Amino acid sequence: MLKAVKRLAVLGVLVLFGLIAWNLFGFGHSIANGSQILAEVSEIRAAVPPNASHVEAQSSGAVWISGCSEVPGSRDGWTTDQVSVSFTDFDSRTTIIQSIDRALKRGGWRRHDASPGAGSGLIPHWTLDVKSGHLVQAWAFPVGPSTRHWYVSSSWSPPGPRGQGCP
Repeated sequence: MLKAVKRLAVLGVLVLFGLIAWNLFGFGHSIANGSQILAEVSEIRAAVPPNASHVEAQSSGAVWISGCSEVPGSRDGWTTDQVSVSFTDFDSRTTIIQSIDRALKRGGWRRHDASPGAGSGLIPHWTLDVKSGHLVQAWAFPVGPSTRHWYVSSSWSPPGPRGQGCP
């Protein structure tokens, strides 16, 4: 009987430490903090340079979707938090990127430019650790033949399966 009580006490202490660590370090994602993460993904809206005009923003929060019966291999899972902002700015490319960089760094984002694919050059890229096991990604680049029209996007994928719904 005494051994059983000791085992329960040890188990209780371990569970208590586990809960404390979970709360302190924010392991995992739950849909309960999904809106908080979408708010952090949405910080790119504040990164639009002050001289920008024709600013348009779109966003969508991650949701659980069912697989598509018409698509073989489709499965249930999460969509992605996505926020995109397009704008027009006549400042130089360097000035625009520096302005975006300063705004995102104030929010805790880290810059490390990257190539989006083989044969592509480096483009401005930032990440934000939201303590979910997955980083928020953000990219900024001009659209079209001139550097007047810009597109900044950020996204985050919840841990777990990625949903493949109907097209």
